[in-house]
Amino acid sequence: MGNSAFMHRFDALGGLELLIADFSDHRFDVHWHDTWSIGVVLRGANNNSAKGDSDGIVRRGQISIISPGQMHAGTPLGEEGCHYFMFYPSNEMLLGAAESMAVHLPAIKGKHIEHAAFARKLCETASVLIETQSSHFDREVVWSDCVAELLQVFSPWQSLTEASDITPSLRRAKEYLHDHNAQEVRLDMLAREVGISKFHLCRQFSAKFGLSPSRYQRQLRLQQAKVLLSRGGDIAEIAIACGFADQSHMGRVFKSTYGVTPCSYRNRRM
Repeated sequence: MGNSAFMHRFDALGGLELLIADFSDHRFDVHWHDTWSIGVVLRGANNNSAKGDSDGIVRRGQISIISPGQMHAGTPLGEEGCHYFMFYPSNEMLLGAAESMAVHLPAIKGKHIEHAAFARKLCETASVLIETQSSHFDREVVWSDCVAELLQVFSPWQSLTEASDITPSLRRAKEYLHDHNAQEVRLDMLAREVGISKFHLCRQFSAKFGLSPSRYQRQLRLQQAKVLLSRGGDIAEIAIACGFADQSHMGRVFKSTYGVTPCSYRNRRM
């Protein structure tokens, strides 16, 4: 067994992405997406917990739904590894659908979810989307129907996280990293900017956001790289523009986080 992953992108569906992966030992770094992550395990099991605890284990036939910004990882479990697919719809896409249906977006942790009927719906949707003979109309209909069922099934669930307890200092630190994501940032400078010691900053930032400030900045760079790669362009130039040392550096980090290379990600459109 080995590690393989293929990313499809559907520009006609608002830039929807679909990852089909079969991993025997690939371990994802802790990261987040600015999109939703919605998928089904087809074989084996995977642990998507950022802490590696058993709450994040998703097994064959189970659904994983991870909201934008939620920290998670990914480790295949057992000798058979894990074969799964994952949709990445934007928050704007689902929010627009929810508003049109007068329902709320689901707000849930990325634990395993038992719902056999919706798991089958997701599988059917993935099959139609990747079928080369499917028309744009086929894909639009099957995806819209899938989103409608998603919102009907899961929107009653209540939010399990709140951002109200984020201190002003941590909020400023996060905003600073967003504003300077491609620039070199020094910890002493960041600590002075937000008015707390660098030791308190590192401890509190990691506890609240799940990543250290430096790893959080790296995730911002990866998010920007995905945007630029989806538009095409030179990978080496994109790497430098996003603050990576070079193309090789970005390539290693990108694949470790998303399971595919920047070139593969850039070139897949349907």
